[in-house]
Amino acid sequence: MSLHFIEQMSPLLEATDEAAWFDAIVRLADGWGFNQVLLAMLPRPGIRLEDAYVRSTYPTSWRRAYDEQGLMHIDPTVSHCATRASPLVWSPEIFTTAPQQSMYEEARAYGLRAGVTLPVHGPRQEAGMLCFVNDSMPTDAFWRHVDVALPNLVLLRDLVIDTSQRHVSAHTQELIPKLTPRERECLKWTARGKSTWEISHILNCSEAVVNFHMKNIRAKFGVNSRRAAAVIATQLGVIDPA
Repeated sequence: MSLHFIEQMSPLLEATDEAAWFDAIVRLADGWGFNQVLLAMLPRPGIRLEDAYVRSTYPTSWRRAYDEQGLMHIDPTVSHCATRASPLVWSPEIFTTAPQQSMYEEARAYGLRAGVTLPVHGPRQEAGMLCFVNDSMPTDAFWRHVDVALPNLVLLRDLVIDTSQRHVSAHTQELIPKLTPRERECLKWTARGKSTWEISHILNCSEAVVNFHMKNIRAKFGVNSRRAAAVIATQLGVIDPA
């Protein structure tokens, strides 16, 4: 890594808060010819796509439409990043289905015509993507531009992963349901494979009380079974099943 590159990265590395940190990312991308940036990360396994940590300079109306229509479930850049580590350079050809083509046409209207999506796979099981976008036509000139900029974009992606932890962790904490001590105990023993009857004896209460707590737990996690709640709670670090 050259000294010049390190100097360029200093605002990112020295950022004292999230706003300055993301602003440094945006400024670097703009200097390399990409005036729109999106960072989306799932801090841990088990978090829904809808609950991802997202920071973006995309138009607010497009972000709203994207979320309301659930386009993350058909977006080819999202599916690519879920299974691949290599960069994906946008072209009309990657939007193969009718819903994807419709999504791309709408995105173009917001100035999101061509770009590069870099998968995020972090050391703490983070997953997501970092997108650099502009309104260029995806012509040979654009591809030549990408060839020049891509090494810097990849290095920036890696530094973003390394410096994102405290910002993304705060987002994760917001997603964790607030459990009472008794709910936490019920969920812990559920994760260890105990039945309602067994949990009632361990906690010295009735089965009705255990079922009451489990009903509240299912509601807080938005799931239909106590097992699903236990799995999510374990993945989020709410309980330790061991």
